[in-house]
Amino acid sequence: MAKKPQKAAPKGNQKGYVLAWVIAGIIILFTPSTVFLLVIGMAPTLVAFFIVDRHPLKYTSRTVGYLNFAGCLPYALDLWENGGIWDFERLVEIVSDPFSLLVMYSTAAVGWVILFLTPPVVAAYLSVTYEMKEKRFKARQEELVESWGRNVRHGASEMDGEEELDRVDDVGAKASDGNAAG
Repeated sequence: MAKKPQKAAPKGNQKGYVLAWVIAGIIILFTPSTVFLLVIGMAPTLVAFFIVDRHPLKYTSRTVGYLNFAGCLPYALDLWENGGIWDFERLVEIVSDPFSLLVMYSTAAVGWVILFLTPPVVAAYLSVTYEMKEKRFKARQEELVESWGRNVRHGASEMDGEEELDRVDDVGAKASDGNAAG
């Protein structure tokens, strides 16, 4: 029995990873203070990425990471404007300031809050939406029963839990009305 050939990874995807690592190397070489700031400021994202998030698409890491980066960005810009890319003194000032760390970590906390609050909110919304649709369908069904008669619900009786005799009585009553008229 011949083995099936394994599919190779797409070449375009590998080029993207290589490009990302080349860009990361350049950033580390030319802006080491910014890299240190981001490593310290984005610690919650690193924890989410390497420890917490087991999903292959890393939804938790993305949610926490985007907001965490938004909290770190003003301090990175401040580092670039006031200290320069090689100024580690300004980096130490930023990192030793409790308010700056509070801002960086609290934006990551907002990401965690969004992550934990979104599923129940969406579930509640979908539940209410489905209940409204069910009420509309039942109202439409009643309209059809009123205009077409009870035989329209021939297959729906078992689903609603109605008795089989209820349908037979309706059919039998209409048949006897037809015989009396004829």
